[in-house]
Formats: sequence, C-alpha cells, structure tokens
Amino acid sequence: MTIPKIHRALLASALLATVAALPAAAWSQGAGLPPDAMALYGGRWSTACADAGAPTLQVRQDMLIAESGKRRVVGNAPLTAHSFFGNSKPPENFDLALMGKVGKAGAMNFLVFREARGQSITLDADKPVAGQLGPELMKQRYWHCDGAARAATPPVEPPAAKLPPPPTGSPAALAQGPAMQKAWRAALGTRENDRWLVRREGPAPEPQWVTVDGTRYLLHAFCKPHDCFDNNAIALYDQGSGHIYGLVQRNGKNQLVGTPPAALAPQLDKLWREQWRSKN
Repeated sequence: MTIPKIHRALLASALLATVAALPAAAWSQGAGLPPDAMALYGGRWSTACADAGAPTLQVRQDMLIAESGKRRVVGNAPLTAHSFFGNSKPPENFDLALMGKVGKAGAMNFLVFREARGQSITLDADKPVAGQLGPELMKQRYWHCDGAARAATPPVEPPAAKLPPPPTGSPAALAQGPAMQKAWRAALGTRENDRWLVRREGPAPEPQWVTVDGTRYLLHAFCKPHDCFDNNAIALYDQGSGHIYGLVQRNGKNQLVGTPPAALAPQLDKLWREQWRSKN
C-alpha cells in the first residue's frame, strides 16, 4: 500500500519525536520486540510465500530484515509504534509500525496492515535506508507466511483483455498510409479496377476521426473526378483492429464494402448522406 506523499514529512517528524522520547538504551542491541508482538507479527513475510526466491521480510525479536537476492538490509533493536502517524489519521486498515535502526543511515519501518484476506506489510524508510533497499523492495507488498495469522498469497487476477491501441496520428496521413490502403484494397477485392475507387485519389473532404457505437474510426470520403454526385464513397477504418468498412455509390447505386456488421450499415448510410448529400 503506497503511503500518500502528504504523510512523508509527518512520518519523519513522528519517528524523530518517538526516538527523542525514548531513552538511548531503547535503540541499543538489548532492545527487542515483546513476546505478544512476536506472536502476532514474527516470522517470514513475502511478496509470494510459495516462492523461495521472492523478495522477503523477516521479523525477529532482535532485528528486522529485508532481502532480495544478494541485497540485505538489517534494522536492529526493533520497536513497535501504534501511533506512528502522530495526530494524523492513519491509512485504512493500518495496524502498527515495526521500527528498526539501520546504523547511522536511519530507520527502516515495516508498516503492518490488517485486511480481510490477511496481514500485509509495506516498507517505509529514511532516505539513506530507502536507497539501500532500492525500488524493488520499497514498492512491494509483503504477506505474512508464518504463524496462526498467516495470510494466503492473494489470488492472481486474470489479465485484462488486451485492447487494441487507441487511434493515433494525423487523419490525413493515415488515410494515405499503406495500412489503410491495404485494408481498403482487400475489402474491394482483387477484381475491382476502377482507378478512382481503388486508389481513393479523387476530390475528398479532409479525413477526420468519428466515433460510431463506441469505436473510433478514421473517416475518409472521396469521389470520382468531375463526377462526384453519382460516383463517390466513404471508408471507415478501425486503426486498432485493421478492419475497414465502406459505402460506395457508383452510377447512382449504393453498395456496402467490407461486410460491415448489420448494426453498422445504417450508420454508414447516415455518414454517406452527411458527406455526399447534405453538402451537395
């Protein structure tokens, strides 16, 4: 769980105030976690309890350990702090903080959260200690792998359906680009040889983006030179899927191109009329 930036200064001041109020011996090697804290929080915590190589935390009576591969940071003489955030409201589900001292570099804190699916820890540390831990350890959430309060590793959520990339680029450039031209040629079929229709090179309004039934298409309207009223067309190109649909009027007769879905056919007719009837 990420601690909001607004709490950073409060965290530092609260920790300093806590340390200042404690006798010097409290941070000595002789200090340690009491038995009740060990019963609740002691043991191994991991980003994936079943994976021995995953980033791991250890809560021991005399030290706190964070490690991943060859990286290992130890906080000595751990203390508990239920009022870690001072007078500020703690984050939701916050339980307590386990604080350890990493030599002269400062404090390494294990912030424990108790949720419906189990206990978890996020790391907080003074800047020099955070540098020793590195982003790989600092940004993780660790789950309790030992003891009666052990939390099962949270279920892996299925990956979201891969969506096509959003339409991008200049409409004019895309309309003349090879991707749209290839899709249009395939939709027409290899037997089509009418030059103005195949190459889409006659008079044309400026290409534009249009949204039809939640899908964004590139609209390209064009017509036969010197005969636009009875020989014209529109093409709708979905850049994400590569699909293209069109409506062609030739010698006054309309024909759908690209086998558009039934729901799209009326929209093609509407767009065609806007391009070639309302403006002519």
